[in-house]
Amino acid sequence: MAVELRAIKSTELDDLIVADERGFGHAPMTKEQPRSWAEGELDRTRVAFEDGAMVGVSRAYSFELTMPGGALVPAAAVSWVSVIPTHRRRGILTAMINALHDDARERGEPLAMLTASESLIYGRFGYGIATWRLGVTMERARIRFARPLNDRGRVRLVSRDEAAKTFPGLYEQARVSRPGMVTRPDFWWPGVFFGFILPPEKANFLAVHEDADGRADGFVAYQLSDDEWRGGLPEKRLLVWDMHTTNDTARAALWEYVLGVDLVEHVAATNVPLDDPLRHLVVDPRRVRVDFLNDGLWIAPLDIRAALESRTYAVPGELVLDVDGERYALEGGSEGAECNATTRDPDLSCARSTLGMCLLGGNRWTDLAHAGLVSEHNDGALARADLMFFSTPPAAMLSFF
Repeated sequence: MAVELRAIKSTELDDLIVADERGFGHAPMTKEQPRSWAEGELDRTRVAFEDGAMVGVSRAYSFELTMPGGALVPAAAVSWVSVIPTHRRRGILTAMINALHDDARERGEPLAMLTASESLIYGRFGYGIATWRLGVTMERARIRFARPLNDRGRVRLVSRDEAAKTFPGLYEQARVSRPGMVTRPDFWWPGVFFGFILPPEKANFLAVHEDADGRADGFVAYQLSDDEWRGGLPEKRLLVWDMHTTNDTARAALWEYVLGVDLVEHVAATNVPLDDPLRHLVVDPRRVRVDFLNDGLWIAPLDIRAALESRTYAVPGELVLDVDGERYALEGGSEGAECNATTRDPDLSCARSTLGMCLLGGNRWTDLAHAGLVSEHNDGALARADLMFFSTPPAAMLSFF
């Protein structure tokens, strides 16, 4: 039977939520959970119907992506992508992704991006891993800080209402300074942050760091496991869900705080940037145990010329890139870049997904060449590309969508 693909109407939202639950296999949304994330930008949904029933779900949100150099570039934030188990491997996913990309191009968005529930899927659609994230665990009793923290400020626990007023502004300050960071629109906070990540029935805690003048410059959101005791000893686990700061002192202070919470045996975090200073703050860095190094943000360049022109470059230089058979002459530096189609011989050749991996500086061209993902046609081109695409701070996507 033929499959119809279209955006849904507001009256079909309940069916969308059910189809998403079936595709991802998670529990039904309760009536108490905020629906703002589900309700947002329904015109950007692309849902597959068979005989009037939803069999596949996909959508995009209108986000901005922070690029090296600080430009905030419009990007299609792809989310809610699933096909119900009865309709897998029928081309429905491919049709939905193509529809989302067509919509993004019509809106003038040079990039599509996503976080992958399954990392096997998206390379074939032109997505490459642009940022990486660490998962870490620490035995609280074994962590000692190497030096006293010269912090004249304080950490203060806050209510959900105060956090709702304070956290968005702090996140906005933090996200513009690091490549790979993305928008959190107003409708994201109640639906995702306070609804999905930190549901009110769990033991969630919210804290801000304030500087010596009482100005908030960072926040942390964490969750404690249910009461766990063995032989009279507490074995709780503290999970850091979200931490953002505008300076190094605030970040160190928040780490010191969560590692000092009583009745906790282990402190863990699942979305830590590769350059987090924690292991340099403690006496024994081995006690900051890395549980995994996982993919973070995936990027698919939709308009290669616009994508390459949207960032600055660490050193001035020129490169001719062959991306899936299309050639582009790039000239970039600290003030910006110019990129044009060309017939010149290429310096480097790669797939669109590989360009997505390098666009934010989250992967080195040389490393990807060693893996067979980049071909060098002129000596020195890889080294030049590594220097040009380098970004500091390193790219990281410390959010959820």
